[in-house]
Amino acid sequence: MEKLLDIAKKKSDEAEIYYLSYHENKIDFENFSLTQLGNSIQSGYSLRIIKDGQIGFSYTKNLLDRNGLVENALSSLKGKVKAAFSFPKASALKKVTVYDESIEALANQRVIEDLKTLCGFMKKHLDEKGQLNIAAEFGSRSIKMLNTNGLSVEDQASFYLLYPNILFPNSYASMAHLINSTSYQTVSEVSLLMLVNLYNKALPEICIASGRLQVIFSPDVIHALMWRVNSGTNAKSIYEGISPVKDKVGRQIFNDKLTIFDDPHVGGRPDSRCFDDEGVPTTIYPLVEKGVLHGFYNNLDYAGKLGVKPTGHGFKTQMWGGEPISFKPMPSLTNEIVLPGDENINDMIRKVKRGVLIIGSLGAHSGNIPNGDFSIGLNPGLYIENGEIVGRVKDAMIAGNIYEVMKNIISIEDTVHEAPGGRFPAICFDDVMVSVG
Repeated sequence: MEKLLDIAKKKSDEAEIYYLSYHENKIDFENFSLTQLGNSIQSGYSLRIIKDGQIGFSYTKNLLDRNGLVENALSSLKGKVKAAFSFPKASALKKVTVYDESIEALANQRVIEDLKTLCGFMKKHLDEKGQLNIAAEFGSRSIKMLNTNGLSVEDQASFYLLYPNILFPNSYASMAHLINSTSYQTVSEVSLLMLVNLYNKALPEICIASGRLQVIFSPDVIHALMWRVNSGTNAKSIYEGISPVKDKVGRQIFNDKLTIFDDPHVGGRPDSRCFDDEGVPTTIYPLVEKGVLHGFYNNLDYAGKLGVKPTGHGFKTQMWGGEPISFKPMPSLTNEIVLPGDENINDMIRKVKRGVLIIGSLGAHSGNIPNGDFSIGLNPGLYIENGEIVGRVKDAMIAGNIYEVMKNIISIEDTVHEAPGGRFPAICFDDVMVSVG
C-alpha cells in the first residue's frame, strides 16, 4: 500500500488508499434440513485521488499493477467531478471492541450440529405446523486506510449472524429471531418458545374490513420507517433539495416520545466502527431528540458541498449490495437506535382494542422514500381484538407518510432488540390506514 501511495502522490495533489479483506462462511437450513454450505474470501484495494480540484477513483482485486491502478484513477478525472473536500489528517480514535478471535477458529461442523439441535427443538414444539429455515453467517473483515495527509488507520471485526424463521403454511410470511454479534451465540430456548407461542396465535387467517386502526410495528419492521427518516436526514437529500425537513432543524417533526440516534461505538456489534470509510472519526450522532430534528449526517463530499463539518458517516454501502471495494463512500448510518420507552410489549398489545401487530413486511421500498411515503404489505400482520392476538390478517397492507404517522405514537416498548437496520423497540401508532384487498 505504501508503494502505491508513493506512486499516486507523484501524480496527484492528494491520494487515499482503502484496503478491505473479507472472509465469510454461510450455512443454510431449509425445512429443518441442511441445504447449503459455502465459504468465500474476498479482498481488494480502492484508490481515490484529488488533482486540480477534481476527484478520481479506481479499484482492483490485487496490486499486481500499481501503475495501472493509478492511471485508471487519472483517467476517471475526465468525468470532471469536483472535489469539495480534502482527505482527513490523522486524529485520535475511540477504541471499539468488535473483534473476537475465536470466530476465526469456529468450525462449520460445530455450527451445523448446534443448528440441528435447534431444528430438533423447534420441530418438536411446532408439531409440524410450520417450516423452519435458518441462515447462519460468520467470519471476519479487515480494513486499512492510508492517505497523503498522514492518515494511517486499520480496523478488524468479526461477525456472527443467525436468522431462524418459521414460515406459515402455503405462504411466504414468516416470523423470525435475529442474532447479530461479533461472537458466537445460540438462541435461548426461552426466545424460541416465545416465537413458537406467537406463531401459534397467528396461525388462523382472518378477514377484516379496511379502516384506520392502531398499529404496532415490531422491531423487525421498524427499518421500513427508519428508511424514510434516514433519507430525510441524509446530507445528499439536503443538498439535492428533496428532503421535507431540510429547513426544520430544531423544530418538532415527530412525537416527543421518539428519540433516534446513530451509535457506531456499540461494543459487540459487527457494524460498529471508530472511523468511517474515509478515515473520519465516528461519533454518537443524534438525528431526532424527543421528536425534535437535531441535524443531518454526511460524508466528506456532502459536508464540503454544504459547507459543514463531516459527521463521520462516509461508508461504502449501497441499497442492493454488491462488492464494497467498488463503491464510493456515501452518507450512511452504522448502528441506528431508537431509544426505548416505558411499556412492556404484552401491555402494549393488551391496550389495543382493535389493531394490527406487524411482524414482517413486503415492499418496504415502495413509495416516495425521500418524501416519507410508505406502502407496505403485512407479511404477516397479526390481528388484535380486545387486547388479544386472534390470528393473522389476510392480504393486507398499510400506507401513509412518516411525517404524519410518527406524530401519532401511543407507546414505545421498554426494550430494544436486534433487528434489520439497527436496534429498535416495538412502537404503537394510532390512526394508521390498513387496507385489505
